[in-house]
Amino acid sequence: MESAHYKILVVDDDEPMRKLIVSLLSPRGHQCVTANNGREALDKIMETKFDALITDIAMPEMDGITLTKELSKHYQNLPVMVMTGYTEEYSAETVIASGAREFIKKPFSISEFPIRFDIMMRDHKLEEALLALSLIDDLTGLYNRRRFFVLTEQYLKVAVRTKKKLLLLFIDVDNLKWINDHHGHNEGDQALIDLANLLKKTFRESDVVARIGGDEFVVLSESTDENAEIVLTRLYESIKDHNAKTSRGYALSISVGATQFDPKHPISIDELLSKGDALMYAQKRKRRKFFKETMG
Repeated sequence: MESAHYKILVVDDDEPMRKLIVSLLSPRGHQCVTANNGREALDKIMETKFDALITDIAMPEMDGITLTKELSKHYQNLPVMVMTGYTEEYSAETVIASGAREFIKKPFSISEFPIRFDIMMRDHKLEEALLALSLIDDLTGLYNRRRFFVLTEQYLKVAVRTKKKLLLLFIDVDNLKWINDHHGHNEGDQALIDLANLLKKTFRESDVVARIGGDEFVVLSESTDENAEIVLTRLYESIKDHNAKTSRGYALSISVGATQFDPKHPISIDELLSKGDALMYAQKRKRRKFFKETMG
């Protein structure tokens, strides 16, 4: 099987050491970017997505242990290999406790270093795959409630730091019980699957789209003051087109509560969801009244 190629940030205040590591990894197809210290590394990580980080410990401005701890707070999925020649001062236990996945002593074996790196990345990818299985909704293939909370927590932190607004859509499938009662639970499941597919087509890959309950879905995306109406119009048009092309004995319908996260006045994920939920139910009450009057 062909080896994966990664974008790696190499952090060391010693230029010959940086060049050595790059010379060991670049021929294997990896793209290496270098930084002189932990502070510079953090700046680069905020600007660019990396697959892995290799760092020395003893560096000016910010050492490797402090850098690793900062990464474990804000970039938990970034695998970190820490290296040092000061093995009496820094033990493997201290390094791993800071959030690193791998610890290697200087001087290291030229042949061993790439192998240790490959093992770290293989284990990381395996853990990611296993974690993904536990964070995906089985029926729809969207993120589940657990994954939504993990991702949203990170999105809110970034929004506060970058001062960008976010839009939350709290979406509920209308009349799912009626569909289950009149057309069977398999058809009810199909309605949920159809909506999930429409959400995938309507929103960007960078948006968080999840099923957080039986008939409840959420979408979190970067917002401008006017785009709530635009994205809702696009979603309703997608559902309208779906209903026009599909004959299932019922029309797919949703109620939506749209609310905004303002980084100037930050609130918790639970508060954001509660706001969206309340707005959604206000719309749903109107739809239920209309449905009863027309369907009996």
